[in-house]
Amino acid sequence: MAVPPELFVTPASRLNSFVADCLHPSQKWKKEVLETVQTVEQFLREQSFQGEHGLDQELGVLKVVKVGSFGNGTVLRDSSEVELVMLLSGFHSFQEEARHHDDILSLLCKKLRYCQDLLSLQLQDLRLVQGVHSAVAFTIQSWETAEPITVTIVPAYMVLGPSVPNAHPSPEVYVSLIKACGSPGHFSPSFSELQRNFVKHRPAKLKSLLRLVKHWYLEAYHPGSG
Repeated sequence: MAVPPELFVTPASRLNSFVADCLHPSQKWKKEVLETVQTVEQFLREQSFQGEHGLDQELGVLKVVKVGSFGNGTVLRDSSEVELVMLLSGFHSFQEEARHHDDILSLLCKKLRYCQDLLSLQLQDLRLVQGVHSAVAFTIQSWETAEPITVTIVPAYMVLGPSVPNAHPSPEVYVSLIKACGSPGHFSPSFSELQRNFVKHRPAKLKSLLRLVKHWYLEAYHPGSG
């Protein structure tokens, strides 16, 4: 499959300029997307889940984490997909979260349908997404330009505690993960802050390289994606 022509003909000496001119998002655009998504984050922080679908304990939202490209600082220009992990209180094991995972998503969908702040952002295409870990996804429009933004939300067991930067999980965390016997990647959202910080605090040169590789992959293997 062909590499995009503009990248293919760019000499190595100009790759830094290519990344800066073609792949880096503008600060104005990035700020607009993140300000819009803050409305979603605020909504999530105010939620609790109890009393339906067999949820007898109250589950609160302890933290909302931006993951993926927006979270780790490698987002491509004009990307409009933001991934959020909703870390919950009230669980005591990976298995407990897994048992109620889909129930929480169903309750979250109900709550989203009646959120006036999100309805004012033209919330639409609300759906459950199946995968390694199920998620809720929907589209909203940015405040200023009304550009569509796709938001994906995954609930997770908060196994790492409230403070993560530069911290190393205790061995017991990994012992409990092994005992949970989940499929590969099934409980990875619980470690989303570690994953994000691994890239987020790396030098700008490395982030530029990651942008370049992602651009090459999207254009070469998924033409039209962005």
